[in-house]
Amino acid sequence: MPIPVVPIASAVLKYGPLAAAALATVAYARAKPRAVNQTAEDLMDDVSDGMEFTRAPDGHQVNGTGRYRRAVRMPNGTGVELDMSLLGRVRLRRI
Repeated sequence: MPIPVVPIASAVLKYGPLAAAALATVAYARAKPRAVNQTAEDLMDDVSDGMEFTRAPDGHQVNGTGRYRRAVRMPNGTGVELDMSLLGRVRLRRI
């Protein structure tokens, strides 16, 4: 007996974002307040806009940084500023 894929896919597309938003809200509500690490905040503020990758001189490590900043204004006049920063490192070595 064939599986009705189209109705299942349409239900996932219809209710999936709602379920994801509900899970994110529950996770945010359960999060415990902690002190902000000011050193990490300062490092995130120093990241330049866009993506950047650097390689160590020995070639065993690649570092990457990225930042995305946008201001979004709603039609009713309220607005939010979106500021996302990313720090990453990949290191390869023989063991």
